[in-house]
Amino acid sequence: MNRRYVLIGVEGNHDQAFLKRVLYKILGFTEWNQKSELDSLWRKFIPTYPAKGNYYARLDMPSILYKDDLSIAIYVGEGSKLRANLIDKLSNLDTNDFSAFAIVADADNKTPDEISEYYRDGLQEYFPNFPNQAGAVIKGSPNLGIYILPNNSDKGVLDTLLCECGEIAYPIYMQRAKDYINQFSEIKWKRFDKDKATIATVVSVLKPGQANTPSIAGDKWINDNTMQQIPTIRSLVDFLRDLIEI
Repeated sequence: MNRRYVLIGVEGNHDQAFLKRVLYKILGFTEWNQKSELDSLWRKFIPTYPAKGNYYARLDMPSILYKDDLSIAIYVGEGSKLRANLIDKLSNLDTNDFSAFAIVADADNKTPDEISEYYRDGLQEYFPNFPNQAGAVIKGSPNLGIYILPNNSDKGVLDTLLCECGEIAYPIYMQRAKDYINQFSEIKWKRFDKDKATIATVVSVLKPGQANTPSIAGDKWINDNTMQQIPTIRSLVDFLRDLIEI
C-alpha cells in the first residue's frame, strides 16, 4: 500500500489532544501504537532525550494516526515557537513526501487572517502556495491549509471552542463552573482567561488531579452530538476532509 502522509502543526499539547480526538472520534482514525512499525518519514520527528540537552524540557513527540492509506502526524511546536520549530524540521525533509500539510493555531488577540499571513510568510520557502486566508485549503502537491481557532473569523483560543462543546456535553457542570468563576470578581482577567478557567474547572471534576490534555483526548468534549450541534466543529471536520481528501 502506498501511503499518503499528512503533517499538521499545532501550538500546544491541548491542541494536539483536541485534533487527535476529532480525527479519532469523528473521522475514524486509529492512533499508532509502539507494537507496529513506524513509517520512516515520521522517525525524523521522534525527539531525542534529553531534548536539546535539557532534562526538564518536554519532548515534542507527535501524535501519529492511521486510516486506510493515510498516515497523519500532529506535531506540537511549543506555542509561539511553532513556526520556527517547523522550519527546523522541514529543513531536513523532502516536502514532496507529503500529500498534505496544514497549520491549526489559535487566533488569540489577533485576527485569524493576521495569523495566517504570519505562517505564510515563514513557510513560503517550503510551501510557496501556502494560504494566507484562515480556513483555506489550496489543492496541489501537497494540499496546503490553515485553520485558525476558534472559527476562522473571531479572536479566541481553543478553550473558546471547548466552552461551546461543554455547553452540549456537560451543561450542568459548565453552569456550575461559570458560577464559581464569577465569584472571583477581584481578579483582573485577561481576555479568554475565563474560558480557560471554566474548562480547567470542569476538567478538575471529570479528571481530578489531571491536566486538561487527557480530558480533551478522552472525554465527551468532541463527540457526535457536539459535531452535529456546533457549526464550528462541523467546519473543522469539513476542513480536514478537504485537506486530506476523505
